[in-house]
Amino acid sequence: MTIADLFFLVSVLFVFGMTAGIAGSALRRRWKAAGRLCLFLGLFVALYAAVGVCVALARPRRFYAPGERRCFDDWCVAAVGIEPAFDSPCGADLGGRTWIATIEVSSVARRVHQRARDAGAELEDDRGSRYRPCAGPAAGNSLSDMLGPGESFRVRVPFRLPPAATPAGLIVHHGDFPGLVIIGEDHSFLHQPALHRLAVNRRP
Repeated sequence: MTIADLFFLVSVLFVFGMTAGIAGSALRRRWKAAGRLCLFLGLFVALYAAVGVCVALARPRRFYAPGERRCFDDWCVAAVGIEPAFDSPCGADLGGRTWIATIEVSSVARRVHQRARDAGAELEDDRGSRYRPCAGPAAGNSLSDMLGPGESFRVRVPFRLPPAATPAGLIVHHGDFPGLVIIGEDHSFLHQPALHRLAVNRRP
């Protein structure tokens, strides 16, 4: 657990405590006390949001090298590589080109089985445009499959890009909350999400 995670948990407890205090004051018809608590709570939330936005805008984007593993607690992921698909799983290309990205999912847990039900990936090209998968996994596993302790598997995800676009990397999602509101997180509000660079195989 990082300092940012700890500060977020303390902030959540503080907000719940203040909310309980406001409710208690209102039930006892102590309107002035309830008003002061509401003002204090509003100021705290506004300050937290302002700090979160400033950190998100000032903090540089994080990049991961091809094959470098990134962990969300015990669930880890690495972008291995990408190559053009000749037998496209996305149907007619309509002037575009289909690429297959290979992602390795692994677990560093020692005892528990786990899965990331809300895991997903987007492909970013060299111009900064982003694309969602044009179909389900090309074969085998999906990002949300169950993992045993220490297990790993690979997922092949298809994306369709314009003819002139070159794949740059993957953006891996592991659920928006609570990371969206944790100060300093890679996927916090207004911060550029981390990019997993891909080894591009331009086989003929």
